[in-house]
Amino acid sequence: MHPALIASLAAAGLLAGWPQRAVIARLDISPAPPALAAGAVTAVLLGGLAARVHPSLVLAAACWLAACAVPLACTDLAVQRLPDPLTGAAYAGTAALLLAAAAVGAPWSALFRALLGGLALAGLYLLLMVISPSGMSLGDVKLAVSLGTLLAWFGWRVLIAGGAAGFLLGGLGGVVLLASRRADRKQLIPFGPVMIVGTFLAVLAWPRLGT
Repeated sequence: MHPALIASLAAAGLLAGWPQRAVIARLDISPAPPALAAGAVTAVLLGGLAARVHPSLVLAAACWLAACAVPLACTDLAVQRLPDPLTGAAYAGTAALLLAAAAVGAPWSALFRALLGGLALAGLYLLLMVISPSGMSLGDVKLAVSLGTLLAWFGWRVLIAGGAAGFLLGGLGGVVLLASRRADRKQLIPFGPVMIVGTFLAVLAWPRLGT
């Protein structure tokens, strides 16, 4: 654990709130969240990732995904959309940085597993969307590619844990909303935020991360 790195990335995350807010406003996809709030969440994520993830290019991939995930979660909560420009950027940056990590010394097997894991998680969400179009969206499928890619880099068990955590949190959130009458059974509940939370909970809480 490197305190200086953790502090630096946490500070960078806090500053990221302003460009994140600008991206949301430019795409006109939701009421832009307060920059300080988005930055605070990003700071916690980046600081936590700095304490858990290595080597540096894998950490960069995780941080890139986190920086994209915060505006995605905010947008999905606000207008129930996961815009293509953000899901596309999330995957492109994550995959490119993991490719770079493999090119400079990380196991190629981890990269192949990551790519397969991303496809596997996206395939599961696609199947669920076909079975129940009202419960899942194509945006969830596209987001799953990025989340599954990062999770599977660390191992199949981390992928399963992160995916399961998303479903568990989604189920609990739905029960709470129904019980509090803030939603009904016909209302579409955004799933992107719980997918994101489940992913980063798995990465941050897993006892021993792999490569």
